[in-house]
Order: sequence, then C-alpha cells, then structure tokens
Amino acid sequence: MDYHTELHKKETKIHKGFLHAPLRILCSFLCKNLLLLLFTIIFLNIQTVSAQNRNFNVELGGYLKELGQLSLDNAISKVRYDNILHHRLESDWTLSEHLEFRADLRTRLLHGYSIEHTPGLNELYEQDPNFMDLSWVWHSGDRSVLHSSIDRLHASYINGPFEVHVGRQRLNWGRTYVWNPNDLFNAYSYLNFDYEERPGVDAISAGYSWSYASGVEVGYRAGDSFEESVIGGMLRTSLASYDVQFIGGHYLEHTVLGVGWAGYLSSAGFKGEITYFHPEDRFFEDTGHFTATAGIDYMLPSGLYLQGELLYNGGFQRQSGALQELTQPPSADNLFIARSGFFLNSSYQLHPLVSGNLGVMSSFDRSIFIFIPQLSYSVSENVDFLVLSQLLKGSILRNVTDTPNLFFFRLKWSY
Repeated sequence: MDYHTELHKKETKIHKGFLHAPLRILCSFLCKNLLLLLFTIIFLNIQTVSAQNRNFNVELGGYLKELGQLSLDNAISKVRYDNILHHRLESDWTLSEHLEFRADLRTRLLHGYSIEHTPGLNELYEQDPNFMDLSWVWHSGDRSVLHSSIDRLHASYINGPFEVHVGRQRLNWGRTYVWNPNDLFNAYSYLNFDYEERPGVDAISAGYSWSYASGVEVGYRAGDSFEESVIGGMLRTSLASYDVQFIGGHYLEHTVLGVGWAGYLSSAGFKGEITYFHPEDRFFEDTGHFTATAGIDYMLPSGLYLQGELLYNGGFQRQSGALQELTQPPSADNLFIARSGFFLNSSYQLHPLVSGNLGVMSSFDRSIFIFIPQLSYSVSENVDFLVLSQLLKGSILRNVTDTPNLFFFRLKWSY
C-alpha cells in the first residue's frame, strides 16, 4: 500500500490547471522566502526584538520520527520495506497584543521499495495541491527522496471573541472521528495515521463567538476558478444538551447545506454529521445527494473505551483505484470506497505507559475489511514508540495490491 505517492493525487488533479499560474508562483516565492526570513530572525535577533517589544514572543517545537513499514503478501513470500525519517518544526509567533503568526515546516526523507518502483515520484512531491506551491524536493535518487513542505503559514488577528486567519491553515468543521461530511475544507484519510496534524489549505477564515458553544465562522479556500474553490459558513449553538452546528455554502461544483451535533445519549457520547450536496451546473434539472455519519463512544467501568461509527456515502462513485481512494484525502461528498461504511474500535490502558487499540473498518454493501491493531509505549516524557498494522482483506482489496499486510514501527521524539 503506497501511502506516500497516492496521498495528494486527487487534490492535485483538482488544482492542476493552476499549477503554473503567475500569481501562484509569485505567492509561493514570497511565502517561502518569508519563512526563511522569519527563522533567521529567530536565531539572530530574537532577544533584541523581545527586549524592545514586551508582547513579542516566539515558541518553537516539533518532533523527529523514524517510521519503518513492512509490506507482506498472505503467504509471506514477498517482503517489502519502506522507511521515512520525518522532522517537523513548529513556530508560533506573538507579534503584538492581537497579532499572531504561525509557520510549520515538515521535511521527510523517504527510502525503500515504493520509491524505487514509482517513476516520477519527485515530480509528484514537487506539486503542491494548494493555491500556493510550498513544496519542494531537495534530492531525488533511485531509492530515496528528500522532500519538504510548509503546511502551516498564516497570520491571525485575535481580539476577544473576534478572530481572522489568512494563509495556509487547518479549517476543521468535522465532529465525528473517521468520516466528516461537514468538513468542507480539510477532509482527510483516517488510514494516514502518521500525519496527526492533517494537511492545511490556503484560505481566509473569520469567526465571532458570543459564548463558549455559540458563534459564527466563515471561510474561503482559494482556487483557480469558482468551480475549484470552497466558500462556507457555519453557525454554532447549543440545543438542549447538544452542541449543534449548521453549515452552508459552495463546495467545488455543489451547493451544500448541513448539520452536525455532539452530545450524550445517557452516559454515551453521540456525534454526527449530515450534508446535502446539490450540483450547481444543472441546479433545477439534477438532484443532489446526502452524505451522513453518526458515531457513539462509551467508557466501561473497567476502563475499556469503545467507539463505533456508521457512514452513508451518498456521493459514492465506483472507481477502479480502490487502494488510491483509501490512501488519499477524500472529497467531502465521497468519503469512502463504498456506499456504506462502519468503523469499530476499542482501546485500553494496559499499563500507565502502555495502551492498546483494536479497530476494524468495513462496509455493508462491498467486501471490504481493514483490521487495525496497534500498541503504543511511552518510553519517556518526550519519546514514544508505536507498533501498528493495517491488514487489508475482502474481494475489493484482494486484487489491488499483492502485499496487503502492512506493519509499521515508529519511534517519535518530541521537543
């Protein structure tokens, strides 16, 4: 299963007409050099600036991860190995009382079977699916690729209940755990577990909150044309014991309306999202479709945590590349490789330093079974070790890869 080459193909296709636009090239050039300038200030002049401006502050963090992947066939006669050395640098800048800035850089050295057997991989990583091209390849060889991307780069103005964000950011409108039809800006693949921060998008967003659970938010994701952009609004409020949100707007070639909620059924958590997508091209001739998901979670007295989630994928379109659809960010109106889906998961703290999970992703209408056991161990305060497997079963996945049994080993040091 090639997570590294398929991850952004769909979004890249959406924006391919804009890859060489002069405005995009100019914005990309300015942003890359702006980030370089900012990190230069950190190391050369941060103490001087801090002394002159009491509101100025920079916080740095990040992590270094080593991820190994073994891919096996069912007979264990084929063994393939891939490796990713991943460094992430995060920076939060407080520039004044109301102005903040964030810039995050992720750099990965990929090595192994997938790199060697994927022609043109360096060109894929050179292409950024967003409005600005903030990705580049430092090195490309027969078995390795060194790649960097800026996935957060935005300025924020925050004044009490009012805030505005401009630049590459994460706009998260989802409520449920695995599938998010309300998340018009940042839908992601659950199976891409190694990208905890999730991709960002080039957008402008603004929000105003008049209470803890009530407020309004609007967002615009830039695109080459109106059909390639996203414009949305969300109203959040409380109804009885539930936090409820209502969304509406324009999603690529659709007009959308939706609702999401989070609350409790007795002592169990209950969340859900429903979104209606209606095609704009033939608005009065064509009919739209619903995509909906609902999830429940419950903690047993023994400490065993249980989760379940159901999906109705009204925008499902049968395609030949089932594996590709699983590993790349989905569109909000087509979230899975089947019309229905369900996810079950259990987790338990085996020891203060050890936790285990066992999950399964499947469908009611197609033969798809993905088993996801994992075990994590806290080596120290800032070092964690993870062992995770993704076992792909069922007739739909049987013929799309000859090594359907994936085993991951990850060591992560955070700072």
